Amino acid sequence: MRIAVVGVGNILSGDEGIGVHIARKLKSYKLPPEVEVYDCGTSGIAVLEALDGADKAVIIDAALTGSKPGTVVKLTLHDAEKMESSIFTMASLHNLDLITTLQLAKLTEAYKLPKDIVILAIEPQSLEYSMKLSPILKRRMPELVDAVLKEVYRLLSE
Repeated sequence: MRIAVVGVGNILSGDEGIGVHIARKLKSYKLPPEVEVYDCGTSGIAVLEALDGADKAVIIDAALTGSKPGTVVKLTLHDAEKMESSIFTMASLHNLDLITTLQLAKLTEAYKLPKDIVILAIEPQSLEYSMKLSPILKRRMPELVDAVLKEVYRLLSE
């Protein structure tokens, strides 16, 4: 079994980079050999390459869910696809959001995507130009990392 943990976002836009910050933090952890962590930034192709051939995946991204900043909303890919408009702020070179990128990959079958994709959407406080996280997300970083680890170990136990 292979589980891909994929952090996405733009680290130049404050909290929009939370997925990347968490992925970088997780790379310093000793994780089971089945778990691979990827920092994909804003590249949709990098996300698809990280997911290609994985059995399960956890994607971490900033998302405007209307929740309190720092709140983690857990969604399946199916849940996210059913939403009227994407709540995800990830942008690639072609301005495709995360969900559209994954939908196009499924349609073209160019990549073998995991059947089980969980998205951990984290509500940002600030999307202003900055390479720093907002004080709220910075303070909550250990809890956010723990939420990702909890999901990874849940997937490993299934």
